[in-house]
Amino acid sequence: MANNRQSHNPTKREKREIAREKARILREQEEKRKKRNRVLVIIGGIAALALIIFAAMQILGNGDDAEGNFDGEVRSAELANVTDDYGIDIDGNGAAGTPVADAGVLAVYSDYTCSGCISLENAYGATYSQLISSGEMGLRLYPVATLNNQVSSNMTAAMFYVATYAPEQALAFNEALFTKTNDVVLQGGKAPTENEIADIAASAGVAEDVVADLPASIASNGWKDVANDATSSFRDKGYTATPTLEVNGEENQTWLETGDVGAVITAAIEAGAPAN
Repeated sequence: MANNRQSHNPTKREKREIAREKARILREQEEKRKKRNRVLVIIGGIAALALIIFAAMQILGNGDDAEGNFDGEVRSAELANVTDDYGIDIDGNGAAGTPVADAGVLAVYSDYTCSGCISLENAYGATYSQLISSGEMGLRLYPVATLNNQVSSNMTAAMFYVATYAPEQALAFNEALFTKTNDVVLQGGKAPTENEIADIAASAGVAEDVVADLPASIASNGWKDVANDATSSFRDKGYTATPTLEVNGEENQTWLETGDVGAVITAAIEAGAPAN
């Protein structure tokens, strides 16, 4: 019996269409690759610039305050309102310790002296605040000191200190720290001392007695260990660069490929509350 099925040889027109489609796919893949590489190059350049700036800052800014030269006392470095992996959940009122109910969680790992982190906060900090206050999204902050400079370590310790002893002012203090490092890193200002970080806490509404003990506390070995442990926890997860973003505990790298952080925020909103 003859076989009525015959192989179909593409026509010249069909071959051209196939070739065009393949070329289109290759162009799209190449454009995505270039965009991803541009983002990575920018982040790498920013990190290198930050290291150069802070090398100079360490020479100019250190020595103003030494441990033991403060009027306040060293408070216990036993943390409160902080997760086991050094995350700080922020509620709808900007206080530390309680996640936004029934909402997907955007986690942001940041070094306060990282230019990319500062730029991210400048662009989206107000959006975070609006979304958590409306209950649409949860926010978890992970302060880390990956750039290995004194300001980074001091501010990381200070954020955990405020989360523990003045939780109601946690988000305001986080925003105020970024405002300061925006001036220092992006505008070339002088590195803040421990006393000046305490002034920042006061400007964020932290109570006087907590402010008074902040400089001595963050200069102490106990609070330095907190900053180091938070950074080690970050690296133990396999992360190497800040900012790093997670949605419900899973890293989301789509913004590195597209440059669209808004898409990650949308993903957190749409994800809903994480499973327990």
